[in-house]
Amino acid sequence: MNNAIVEVPVVLGTAGHVDHGKTELVRALTGVDTDRLSEEKRRGITIELGFAPLILPDGRIVSIVDVPGHERFIRQMTAGAAGIDAVIFVVAADEGVMQQTREHLEILELLGISDGIIVLTKADLVDEDMLSLAKTEVEELVKGTFLEGKSIVAVSAVKGLHLDELVREIETLVNRIPPRSAGGSLFMPIDRAFPMSGFGTIVTGTIYEGAVSLGDVVELMPKGIRAKVRSLQVHGKSVQRAQAGQRAAINLAGIPIAEVNRGDVLCGAELLRSTKCVNVSLELLASAPISLRHWQRVRLHVGTSDLLARVSLLSKVEIHPGDETFAQLLLEDDVAVKAGQRFIVRSYSPLRTIGGGVILFPYGKRPKGKAGRFKTLQFLEHLKADTSIEGRVLAIIESLKSVHLEELAILTQEGRREITSVGKELQRKGKLYFFEEEGGFFLSASALGQLEDELKRTLEDFHRKNPHLRGVSLEETAERLSFKLGANLLRAIVKEMQSRGEIAIGPDDKLRLAKFSPSADENLQKICDRIISLCLERGFQLPTVGELAEEVGAKGEKLTKALEMLKEGGALQFVGGEFVLVRQIEEEFVKLLLGLEEITISSVRDSANVSRKYLLPLLEYMDAKGITRRAGNKRILLKNQKLT
Repeated sequence: MNNAIVEVPVVLGTAGHVDHGKTELVRALTGVDTDRLSEEKRRGITIELGFAPLILPDGRIVSIVDVPGHERFIRQMTAGAAGIDAVIFVVAADEGVMQQTREHLEILELLGISDGIIVLTKADLVDEDMLSLAKTEVEELVKGTFLEGKSIVAVSAVKGLHLDELVREIETLVNRIPPRSAGGSLFMPIDRAFPMSGFGTIVTGTIYEGAVSLGDVVELMPKGIRAKVRSLQVHGKSVQRAQAGQRAAINLAGIPIAEVNRGDVLCGAELLRSTKCVNVSLELLASAPISLRHWQRVRLHVGTSDLLARVSLLSKVEIHPGDETFAQLLLEDDVAVKAGQRFIVRSYSPLRTIGGGVILFPYGKRPKGKAGRFKTLQFLEHLKADTSIEGRVLAIIESLKSVHLEELAILTQEGRREITSVGKELQRKGKLYFFEEEGGFFLSASALGQLEDELKRTLEDFHRKNPHLRGVSLEETAERLSFKLGANLLRAIVKEMQSRGEIAIGPDDKLRLAKFSPSADENLQKICDRIISLCLERGFQLPTVGELAEEVGAKGEKLTKALEMLKEGGALQFVGGEFVLVRQIEEEFVKLLLGLEEITISSVRDSANVSRKYLLPLLEYMDAKGITRRAGNKRILLKNQKLT
């Protein structure tokens, strides 16, 4: 063979009844004995997953996963089949279709496998009539499944009968398998973990998504342990990089072997969270012997994990064979899974495959009451209707109404850059609103409408209660809203409304409705005039709020409103926590300071003819405003100060 040897990211898997010749077939095709355990060799059956490279006539190398056929090892079979691109479905010609043949086919269907080849093994042990009967039986079995109409090849692994024809069919099969995307973050369920002297912990698995390179920092989930990739192998050869669709052995630095279990996931750092509540679309097999009840205990097989779970049906008390519904799987242990991942459900006792489905949202929460269940069902319907990243983003934002970019990246299990790009495109289409302030923030179209309506109602209420004030600060407005937004984000939303002429923003960041103008009744204006007059009379001997109440003859709400109105208009400030300083007196004090050669407490006191009681608050106010700066016992008048 003159073709160059090239590794291609395709994984094929065997499936079929125990002792139907799967392992012997793999050995005949690849030269590799995938039975590596002494018990497997002694008993003549496959117990654990086996792996082998198959070199095709054109020089391409694909991976073959050999799975157990015995009913006691369905867990291992499911773990192996979950990561394959297509199946080599094996039926022994001398025995025909058996119980595990049917169960394996059901599992393959539930896992979403969509292509494959049918192989009739041990063809040398039967005559033409028996072979024809076996073929007819298999065709009847696969009718209505993804294997209907697929090639059927009769072989003998022992005698090498028709193996060349099978290899050609496998080559044709590989040609029509679409490549997996190597973009995005690594996601690899672990099917083996072992220590190697001088190297440390080795983990193996099929890379479902993304890629991994030497030196990458990865995360072991659900424990959340970080590690560095020390070395990589694909089919026993060292490589710099492995990608989706390849079998990989990864040497991890910094993780003891005791921390790693089959069922764990190796993924990009910060890609996944662990979870114990998974929202799913669940299908009960038509062949299931009984209905599935709400809160029934089951065995869940997802990726390479085998877990106990309770089934929480969201709209029914039970589902019947052949039915499909939305449900939550409440797990007894933490797990790390991805949206879109397929799973298998087996009855707790007796052990039997009864159904499966697809994970719609990995981070579920138990709904409260009928309204909560209805909202969850709506959310899952949206997710199922559109499984694209755009669909998931829209469904999550519509459900949550508002969410930060960082949180949305976690909930969608995508990178921040990808989510930002998707968000901007969806905003361009008018389907949501994305604000880049405060690290990025998303609002659904309906939520933004509700927020704007609430903001206008909040300002209307403020104006009604405070007609004398020009507006309310951004910070105070944010506190009044049911949407908890930071000031920067609220400012961005307000600017949108300002551009439409609905809201006005003053230079002091005060918000008001665009059509609103402050007004004061005659009595309030008289109180304001008396306050200014009294403050001017007192000069640098600043009055307190309490003294104003006595001398002006206004107390409580009336005085408060007058002071608010004057402060908002810049006519006065509060100094030292209790004193009132009007603008004219402030300007006089600055002029006094400008006329002094040296600013000390004694020099200012002598010039202003005022006691320390009033002097200290005034000087500290000048410091705070940036007119002066304290330097020991003196104060320095800062340059370029202008009266405002």
